[in-house]
Amino acid sequence: MRAVWRAALHAVRRRRLQTTLTGVVLALSTAMVVLALGLLVTVDGPYDRAFAQVDGAHLTVSYAASDARDDVAATSRAAGVTGAVGPFRTDVAEIPVPADEGVPGAPISLPPGQYLLAERTPSDADPVDRLTLREGRWAGRPGEIVLSAHMVPDDFPVDVVGTRVAFADGRTFTAVGVARSITGSADGWIAPGQLPADGDLQMLYRLADPGSAASSVTGGLVVTGRQSYLVPRQEATDGAKTVIPFLATFGIAGLLVAVIIIGNVVGGAVVSGLRHIGILKAIGFSPAQVTAVYLVMTAIPAVLGAAVGIAVGNALARLLAEAMGAGFDLPTPGGVSPAVDAAAFAGVLAVAAVTALVPAVRAGRIPAALAVGAGPRAGRGRAPRVQLLLARTRLPRPVSLGLGLPFARPGRSSLTVAAVLLGVAAVVFSYGLQQTVVAYYGDESRESVYQVGTSADLAVLEGRPGTARIASAQLAEVRVPGVSRQVTLKAYEGPAADRHGHRLTEGRWLRAPGEAVVSGPLLRKAGLRIGDVITPASDTGSLALTVVGASIQDDDHALITDAASLRALVPDAPFDAREIALTAGTSADDYVASLIADGHQAYAVSEDGDVGRTVVIALMGVLSFGIAAVAGLGVFNTVVLNTLDRARDFGVLKSLGATPRQITLIVVSSMALLGLAGGLLGLPLGLSAYGHVLPRIAESGGVDLPYGITEIFPPASFVLFALAGAAIAVGGALIPATWAARTTTATALRAE
Repeated sequence: MRAVWRAALHAVRRRRLQTTLTGVVLALSTAMVVLALGLLVTVDGPYDRAFAQVDGAHLTVSYAASDARDDVAATSRAAGVTGAVGPFRTDVAEIPVPADEGVPGAPISLPPGQYLLAERTPSDADPVDRLTLREGRWAGRPGEIVLSAHMVPDDFPVDVVGTRVAFADGRTFTAVGVARSITGSADGWIAPGQLPADGDLQMLYRLADPGSAASSVTGGLVVTGRQSYLVPRQEATDGAKTVIPFLATFGIAGLLVAVIIIGNVVGGAVVSGLRHIGILKAIGFSPAQVTAVYLVMTAIPAVLGAAVGIAVGNALARLLAEAMGAGFDLPTPGGVSPAVDAAAFAGVLAVAAVTALVPAVRAGRIPAALAVGAGPRAGRGRAPRVQLLLARTRLPRPVSLGLGLPFARPGRSSLTVAAVLLGVAAVVFSYGLQQTVVAYYGDESRESVYQVGTSADLAVLEGRPGTARIASAQLAEVRVPGVSRQVTLKAYEGPAADRHGHRLTEGRWLRAPGEAVVSGPLLRKAGLRIGDVITPASDTGSLALTVVGASIQDDDHALITDAASLRALVPDAPFDAREIALTAGTSADDYVASLIADGHQAYAVSEDGDVGRTVVIALMGVLSFGIAAVAGLGVFNTVVLNTLDRARDFGVLKSLGATPRQITLIVVSSMALLGLAGGLLGLPLGLSAYGHVLPRIAESGGVDLPYGITEIFPPASFVLFALAGAAIAVGGALIPATWAARTTTATALRAE
């Protein structure tokens, strides 16, 4: 065994470049595996996992102040209650619309509306609804408040910690922190003793049967409000359900690419040592010992690389989990679990061992004489004929020799082409998915359209520089049969045929009064199809509208009709909401500033205000880069091995008078051909995978894709993707090509 160990260590030291590349590839691949597994775990029911992590409340109940505090507290011992926290004194306070809103220099305030305040001192020992502090600290003194994270998103324009929060009744608090409650139990938390004694009392419960009726807990007490955890759960999952299938697909793609690249790199490292195998057998190593040498030689960089990859992957996975928590407004764990690390480490080493074992066992059975003389010789067949044809062309001799070199080693050349093919296909696939999500979010939010509140007349806005398109809109809340919640009815003044930036997923746009375009989720929930009649109703009457199309809308429960139809339901509709699409290069801030400078009050709100979208797109960008890096490094490793394997060929050429520059040109030409072939084959493979997988992802997530959304590849990208394989192959060949050009003839032919 000592001889095996010494031979393996000697091989590792002698092949420093190959060992380093193997270790780096294994480290990056392991990091990708950890990241992918962590992602798959994170997107597997993110709300339910976060809910269990913080022991979220299945039921939140508000009791009247007339109920005795002891009686309210006693409900925690009711049958079926497994945990409870409270009672907390609560009160509703209102933040009014600032009188100076839209005035330059005016302070930015919290969104106007009613806020539920609760007297609570959070603790990590709370058995129910443990709050997660996002920033700042807990409120410990009178006059301090911790705001709920759903009121202060991550992209809020100012840092609220340290600012004063003023309510309409004159009460003011200093914000000292921002925290998350998984069920949104309150909008702000303050220290006890500051709210009126006639405020309601709040209790939070965990139940053995989450579906139990509230009456089984509350007994005969006076209840002023209750909320099941299913309400915030639905709100959270509605926002995440469209992107989870895409993120899961990225995770699976990352796993597959990492596993295939590991197999390619490790297997190639063993195959490239054929002559070394012959020498080992010639000095007395048995087939089993030769196999053991190569397994140990592979295990050393594999173990070191996997260990480094685990550390890097954990750091990246922690950032990913925190980003997803911010995007979905959920508390997140500190990182991946030890089970994920163990699975990744064991899985990577298992893949490395299996892929090394097969060629190592085959190598151990090769006769010594054959192994010593096998590596450098080209076999007979088509190679001489191809090289002869290339020699008859007008190409420079080094170029023709380089283009013919791959045909002399079809096996090794095939491995190189396969590595490039996989890399290009993976990059095309991940790029397509990422750009599809970017395009989908752009359509859903109509990112170039702004809701503008201003005192300026429509005529003033139409003639202003920066206005590309303007529309006057009106919203109304209506009821639709078969749908439990309110539906937003929207109409535009002007020609009904104007889509106002909306993109269709099915059917057509409005052409005449009495027609409607609905969101896809509303179409499904109402049990309707294109051509059916939908009947929105309000307190003033109802409408019969023919559904002619479905479109992507920011609100899942929304429908669009013409102005005449909406006026039949709301006769005095003022149509005073302004939607403005700005010209290219015009910022909303500059546009609003120009209105204010002319004496008009104005403010603008983009429909693309969801920080979760930005986070998801950024995550996909990171994952795409990781997949591209793993695939690219695998290609680089294969090309390096391929070039080093041809050292004897270069020695023969140098003995015939080839200059170092010609040797370099031969190597670069050879690898450019293989890289271009892999790129041309990988491009259609990646496009095919994208075309087949995307519809299934969309279907699993209930995502309605608009017409033409798959046309996200600009023509120039096809050329870039095809040439990317050649660029990586040439880049990988430059290092060994330089070495080969500088190597003396005697060194290159030392085996002869």
